[in-house]
Amino acid sequence: MDVKTDSVGNKYSVLFACSLMLTITYMALSSWGMAVPELSETFNLSNAMIQLGNAALIAGYAVGSFIEGRMLDKAGWKKTFAFAMVLFLLGSILIPFMKNYTIIVLLRFAMGFGLVVNITVALVGGWFPVHQRGLAVGILIGCIGLGSALGGYIAGVLTPKFGWENTFLILGGITVVGIIIFYILVKDPPKYMEESSQNESVAEEPQFTGNIYAQPALWLFALALLCVFFNVYGMYAFLATYLQSLEYTASEVGLVVLFNGLIAVLSTPVGGWFSDRMISKTGNVLKARAYSVGFVGALIGFIGCLLVPVLSPKGIGLAILAAVIAGWGCPATNSPILSLPSDIFGSKAAGPANGIVILIAGIGGIISPILIPYLADIYGWTFGWMITAIAAGVCFIVSMILPKFQKA
Repeated sequence: MDVKTDSVGNKYSVLFACSLMLTITYMALSSWGMAVPELSETFNLSNAMIQLGNAALIAGYAVGSFIEGRMLDKAGWKKTFAFAMVLFLLGSILIPFMKNYTIIVLLRFAMGFGLVVNITVALVGGWFPVHQRGLAVGILIGCIGLGSALGGYIAGVLTPKFGWENTFLILGGITVVGIIIFYILVKDPPKYMEESSQNESVAEEPQFTGNIYAQPALWLFALALLCVFFNVYGMYAFLATYLQSLEYTASEVGLVVLFNGLIAVLSTPVGGWFSDRMISKTGNVLKARAYSVGFVGALIGFIGCLLVPVLSPKGIGLAILAAVIAGWGCPATNSPILSLPSDIFGSKAAGPANGIVILIAGIGGIISPILIPYLADIYGWTFGWMITAIAAGVCFIVSMILPKFQKA
């Protein structure tokens, strides 16, 4: 078979398998929300202790991404993926049987290792050339929102019939099926192979051989994504609480939250597609990705978060509009930001580079769901949403600075 034709077929198989895996893992994680009421009653949990379970997951995701990034370079994707999935399944299988909440929190931390964003981004980034990478990574990351939305629905259907414990186990079984499909469809990226030099369609950029940690651009990527995590994971955690304070009904709150999350399924690939188009027009990869981060994502997120406390009290329609604008914003930055390490350093260095970026970004995702409600209790929700908007604003400023740090 012709190498170039084979590569075209393989890259779409890899994109499908990676997207399916992200959808399934985030779908499985949604069962936690259905377990929280019973866990709260069983262990007499405060809101802070419930948030600890969410924070543990994000911490596991951040630490796991860093460790897996290092493993990708040394052990390869197959062993790294197996390591992540063993920890993920450990939580899925054991949490329903645990009688100690501390152990449950530790298992949630372990499950965070199974949020294989870094592994899948590295694989997709290695298969797709730079002028197609943004859209491909955008489709991949958009599956996070899809999985979360599907998981909330499926868990809502399964839990009343089978209980939250069996829902965990059923979704864990679906994860096993996804793992099998993943190993069948995913192949080594051509840039990792000796024959990559024979394949013009993928051999586009040289591999970086220096110290990636000495590159200022890497730390700006990390700062931008930290702001994104602060904005997005915070918003997803406390939007429902804010809407409940406005005395919306449960169904109305669910509707607003649904639109807020689902819009990311569209905005994430659009952010990547726009940056790809900018690359084709300007020929400047860093500037194209950075301006996409700023104008297609962060600036819209900044405006949206400021609008939420202004429009939401005026009616459900305006609440949905504000939530959609805010929900479009920072998720649209994910694809350009996570594509940049492959663009700048090459696919083999992308795993370690994205690992440190996600490790630092995880701090924002851990702090925001706890800090913003705390500030809202003291200063009001308008102030809380202003702080959330400022995070998006800082991301915008970073994106304007980024083009000054072209790779030597």
